[in-house]
Amino acid sequence: MTQPKALILCMAFLSMLATTACNAQNQSAQARSEREISSSTQTDNCPVIESSNWVAKLSRASPDGASPLLFVSGDLTLPTPGYSVDLKIGKVDRSAVPTVFVVISTTPPDGMVAQVLDTQTVSMTADAPASRLRSVIVICGDMRLFEISYAMMVKDGD
Repeated sequence: MTQPKALILCMAFLSMLATTACNAQNQSAQARSEREISSSTQTDNCPVIESSNWVAKLSRASPDGASPLLFVSGDLTLPTPGYSVDLKIGKVDRSAVPTVFVVISTTPPDGMVAQVLDTQTVSMTADAPASRLRSVIVICGDMRLFEISYAMMVKDGD
């Protein structure tokens, strides 16, 4: 084999090898991108696509002995209109300054509905388990949507 033919074959082989490596890298990046998209979208047990504008307000305990109140509110984007959404206090850890879990439960609409994203504001007011809270964690299914620390909570008078 002459030197120019060997050089051409070598160049062709290197070009083919580089193309194969680039294709494998692109497929890996595409698979990684698809995993990131699937991890940030709704799951079977939580239809929430996006949440924002979370606020937690903790009222002071009244002098007559009434419990302080916890108010939690936020905006949820759901896949269709007509979802019924409920917030309630879930588990509370047993520390002196506890963390409260606020659980979102959803009920899908009955029948046919428009296939458009629907954003709705949800809120709840309940007796707080303590006069101070370390944080409020909002969860839906197995997803943690948001955590509000004590420093971010609105207190009476703010």
